Amino acid sequence: MYPPPVNKEDSVLNVDQAAKPSDSMIRGLNDIPDAWPELPANSSLSAEIGWVQANRLRIVEEKPGHATVVRLDLALSPSPSWAALGWLETSIRSYAKYVDVAAKATASDNGEAEVWRRERMAIEEVKALLDEMRAEG
Repeated sequence: MYPPPVNKEDSVLNVDQAAKPSDSMIRGLNDIPDAWPELPANSSLSAEIGWVQANRLRIVEEKPGHATVVRLDLALSPSPSWAALGWLETSIRSYAKYVDVAAKATASDNGEAEVWRRERMAIEEVKALLDEMRAEG
């Protein structure tokens, strides 16, 4: 009924293991440069993914057996949001998942472009109607 006894050696973390960086450690992700403005929680997914795509190769240094180092100060521009930094972390920890999300975000960009195109056409139609009304009056 009682849990089995725990081997003390199994429950103690080896100090050498704790001090040694591992592949899963990421350093610098929270070191926001002073020059950056206050980051909002979220922005559009396409802006967040676009920022990661534009900056990842510049700011992420991955070395096998060592912690991954993120140098946000080397980014081309400030992050559009905290969520973009989350996507950057996802791109480091699970690149396949990030690529899947990036593909979907890029696909939805085409839909956003279509919405903007329709909005511009509607605005042009309203302007044309106003011009007609002015000409008649």
